[in-house]
Amino acid sequence: MTCVVRDIDKDIDIQARKIALQLQSLMAVVDFKYNRHEPCLVCNKKFMHHYDGLPCEDDNNVKDRAAFNNPINTKEKARKFLA
Repeated sequence: MTCVVRDIDKDIDIQARKIALQLQSLMAVVDFKYNRHEPCLVCNKKFMHHYDGLPCEDDNNVKDRAAFNNPINTKEKARKFLA
């Protein structure tokens, strides 16, 4: 009986993490200008250090970092980098 409870708790934790990552991504898009210094839940790097200025979307796909000494802190910079 306790094994079933542990499996359910693990499943709940996995789903909760997925939802937390989705919410972080949504808030980063909505509030792009002000969330540049927030740490990513996946890789613990600031959003501005990711190549597109947004957080990693899941644990399996960690985003590449922006070039050293060239943080992505504006949408214009992100567009130029992605183009």
